Parts: sequence; C-alpha cells; structure tokens
Amino acid sequence: MTVPGYSTTGRVFARALLALGLLSILVGCEKTPQSDTAAMAAASGAYRTCAACHGATGMGNTALQAPALVNLDEDYLRRQVENFRDGIRGRHPEDRWGQQMSDQASLLKDEAAVAAVVAQIGTFEDLAPAATFEADLVRGKGLYEATCGACHGPGGEGNPALSAPSLRGIDDWYLVRQYQNFRDGIRGTHEDDEPGQQMQRMGQVLKSEQDIQSVSAWLLSLGIDD
Repeated sequence: MTVPGYSTTGRVFARALLALGLLSILVGCEKTPQSDTAAMAAASGAYRTCAACHGATGMGNTALQAPALVNLDEDYLRRQVENFRDGIRGRHPEDRWGQQMSDQASLLKDEAAVAAVVAQIGTFEDLAPAATFEADLVRGKGLYEATCGACHGPGGEGNPALSAPSLRGIDDWYLVRQYQNFRDGIRGTHEDDEPGQQMQRMGQVLKSEQDIQSVSAWLLSLGIDD
C-alpha cells in the first residue's frame, strides 16, 4: 500500500534506520526528526542507538520527551535501563513513554550491553538542562527540605546507601512527570522495585501541581554536582 506523501525512497530509508537500531533505548520516540540525523551520525559505539532521541551528547530532547542523561548517577542509570528491559518499569498502560522505553530496552540482551551504554554516557560532559517553566523557588526549597532531603540529601546530591539518586541536573519537566507517575501509581508499584515502592509512597506528600513544580524548579536551579 502506498501512503500519500511517503515515497519509496522514504520507506527504504526508514527501514534502514530500523535495521541499524537507531531507535531510542532509554526513552523511545515515535519519529526521528531530520534535525537529529546529524546527532545520530556523530554518535558512536554502544550509545549510538540512543542518540536519535537523547542526542549525541546525552543532553536530551524535550520535544521528544527524552530527558538529559548526562547528569544521572551511573548506578541509577544502569538500574533504570535494566528495569525497563525486564518489565519492572514502563509497563503501566498509562505510561506511554515508559512503554516505548521498555520495548526498546529489551534490545539490550545482557548486562554487558547495558554496561556499555552506561559507560559511554559517562564519558559525556555534565551540563545542566535549561529551565522550562517558572516556579516559586523559595517554596520549593522549603518543601524539598521537609519531604525529600532525608533520602536525597540536603542539596539533592543523593544517597547511594538508600538507593536515592542525585536529583541535580535533571530536566525540571521530567522530575515533575516522574513524581506524578509515582503519585498516581504509574511507576513504583512493581514488587521487584523496592526503591520505586518507597517513592510511590512519598509521591503522596506533595499535594498540588504547583508544589511539585516548585520543588523540581528549585532542584534544577542548584545546577550540577561539583
């Protein structure tokens, strides 16, 4: 069947991209814009399959709902990729982006494949994403100290002993969405995700969207770890 506006050349090119596995592994995307073609070409090694959505240097793409990866803790990043791959995360019917991620992460067949992707991301320069909304930073700081700091540290630096990752340098919009997912039972309910279960319970603490945005905006305002 011929799709209007979609040439034979375009179909061949699309099949070639699929054959090369140039779909996002960490956050799947439905389309690869032309603007990301250069990023895919520039990326190399294990990470090349992620560049279509997350960019050649791991800085993410808000338009594709692909968060920055460069500032994530290595252990946390590895655990989340494995969780997506193993169906521990991203299987809830309301988690559209998580479902795509879980599908794509299944392409990583063993621990060596996961380790290779994580290791390459670790070679990229850490840079804080830009803010995408304004919020009350003073209120956000107070709410964070009262509800989040005990696990994630007073400055959002994380606590490996509690499996609490650093929250610094993470996209503000992504922090908002993940907190909402925990709150709404979309994430953190799987029996094999103990840290997620803890966050699912804590997701009931911030009562309004404004409070969630304020905490997320304050965390982003801290910049990245020194």
